[in-house]
Amino acid sequence: MSIGAAFYALDRYRLRALVIDPSTVSDFLHSPAEQGGPHYSQTVEQAWDVVRTLMPEAVDGEELEGTDGLGCIYLTAAHVERAAARLAQCDVAELMGRFMGEPAKFAELYWARVWQDGTQDLAGFMEGVKRFFAAAAARRDAVVFYIV
Repeated sequence: MSIGAAFYALDRYRLRALVIDPSTVSDFLHSPAEQGGPHYSQTVEQAWDVVRTLMPEAVDGEELEGTDGLGCIYLTAAHVERAAARLAQCDVAELMGRFMGEPAKFAELYWARVWQDGTQDLAGFMEGVKRFFAAAAARRDAVVFYIV
């Protein structure tokens, strides 16, 4: 089994309940939007470690202990707005060039060799993260980054 992750946009007021009871995060993330679940999600699959290293703005929040995932970071609506503004300035081609140009520097990241061979897919994930944050900021959503 491999480790994967996704970003989830949710109503900023709903975030408080998840922080109060982190054991509810997994069930919440798997419930449909019409039943109060996340508004939108953006997977980064097994590229989670590379994405969070190359785009630290996307995970610049608070760790949430007590979930049944391998890791969980939440960003308030204010965090999301700041992250979206910084991510809008990110040049994915430049990030990819840095990742490909210094393979030894990133060798310890999860699935690094796979993503150095699959740069087009990795770039697609990073562009998706930028779009995801822009849309979440426009809605004033909070975000949860969940690793399973």
